[in-house]
Amino acid sequence: MSYLPGQQAGYFEAIQVYFTELTERVSIFGARDRALLERWREEGRSAQVVCRGIREAVVDRDSDQAPPRSLRQCEYFIDRQWERLRERCAGVNQAPEEIREEETATEESGEEDRGDGGAKGGIVAHLRCAIEEAGRATDEERWREAYRQAWRAMDRIQRERDHFSFAEAEAVDRALVDAYLEALGEEERRAIEDSMLSSNGGMLEAMSPAAKREHLRIKTKQAIVERFGVLDIIDVLSR
Repeated sequence: MSYLPGQQAGYFEAIQVYFTELTERVSIFGARDRALLERWREEGRSAQVVCRGIREAVVDRDSDQAPPRSLRQCEYFIDRQWERLRERCAGVNQAPEEIREEETATEESGEEDRGDGGAKGGIVAHLRCAIEEAGRATDEERWREAYRQAWRAMDRIQRERDHFSFAEAEAVDRALVDAYLEALGEEERRAIEDSMLSSNGGMLEAMSPAAKREHLRIKTKQAIVERFGVLDIIDVLSR
């Protein structure tokens, strides 16, 4: 995989290994696929979004159809995944001047900003509701605390930035996954690690450190969503 430029290796390799694992095809992306990946990276599509689209392409095929042979065959599903997220995030951000005007008006009126309106309110209110519902639905205190940590992360990100879009939502997603990992018992953590190592075979050994981190992050999230039913923040945005 060393044919990839250094600054792209983590992103490209993580997607390539995920594609190989999911389709059970040993594949080295050709020039057209690499061009697609470069465009997607420049557009801000994270490796997680691309991998979700690949998974949709594999799951959506008929039982008698062969798995995709290239990223081009997954392009429709990856585009659809990205457009869902863009549409969900569209129209909720305003210019910094408008944000400051709204904040000033709120302070002068003495009203409390509940985060359910204004520049960032569309996404924030939607995610806040989903996190609250997921926290109330669990009967284990360790998971409730994980959702509290995700809430705090979202609150901190909201206060620090003039906008709240997909990148910020993905940061909340990472915070929730990290909080779940911290809450796992030793046997639970080992079971997840063992399942990932067995499914990856020797592919991890050939990956760059950046690619390995990104790939394991995606696979770890997938594992805890499937095993423990943790809320998938990106899925919430896709609905």
